[in-house]
Amino acid sequence: MSDAAPAAGSPAALLPAATVYGIAPLELRARVVADGVLAGGHRSKRFGSSSEFAEHKLYAPGDDLRRLDWRAFARLDRYFVRRHLDETTIEVALVVDTSGSMAYAGGARGRYSTSKLEAAKTWAAALAWLAVHHGDAVGVSLFAGAERVQLAPRARRDQLGVVLDALAAVQPSGSTALAETLEAVAERLTRRALVVVISDLFDCGADEGLRALEPLGVLRRMGCDALILHTLDRDELELPFDGVVRFEDLEGDRVVQVEAPLVRDSYLEELRAFLDTARLTAARLDVRWHLAPTDDPPVRVLAEALHGTALLRGGR
Repeated sequence: MSDAAPAAGSPAALLPAATVYGIAPLELRARVVADGVLAGGHRSKRFGSSSEFAEHKLYAPGDDLRRLDWRAFARLDRYFVRRHLDETTIEVALVVDTSGSMAYAGGARGRYSTSKLEAAKTWAAALAWLAVHHGDAVGVSLFAGAERVQLAPRARRDQLGVVLDALAAVQPSGSTALAETLEAVAERLTRRALVVVISDLFDCGADEGLRALEPLGVLRRMGCDALILHTLDRDELELPFDGVVRFEDLEGDRVVQVEAPLVRDSYLEELRAFLDTARLTAARLDVRWHLAPTDDPPVRVLAEALHGTALLRGGR
């Protein structure tokens, strides 16, 4: 058996063992009252049934040790966790921006990093793993000017491989059409859903309060939960360039050449306004928003973003 690392861009490379190990203690906790029929990790509307046994599940790292069935272990010499009827599945819809601007991978002072899309793929892969690990249905929508790939949420073990294949294959190109994509996603979802948007939110109407996010407000009123991972490169957050720099619009044909130190202060002021607009728009829509720099470790990004939406097992 070969010990070679997975090829860059392959499905396996999106979900390295270190990332899986780091996210294993996390658990998706959507702000919805789940009313599914499959066993998962979310509270059901069926109050009063919490003590009614439903099934056994083979123990996996991160499962609550208080639910181990020692009688089953004595009989079968294997660890099983007891599940009850108050645990039901939700749908997890991953909405990933694959537009041209997501191709940016740094370059200030000769330093290149992971592109925004590659970081987004890693986060989406990790969230898909979490969903499948906890018995939830997961699907993905990859969009640019329109939906490019649409996989409906399914609660199947092999769904993780399907999602990873789709993520690995997509390349950044085109403009951004987030509003239309979210409207299409909303039409396909049930009430018991968590929608995770991973995007730099460029060209989404910042001057008008990021109007492209408005469908998330509709989803919240439907009873769904929503989380935005606002994906930006460190260069975009700090503008650390020196001298005269030529900037090209990755989603259009605009080109501008500027003396970077002379425009840094005004750029950072505009950036702060953009981030404030995103944060306030999310708050108005009752949507979770998290700034996700691409150079932050994936486990840190997800642990911080899922605070309140995901908890460490055992309530720690």
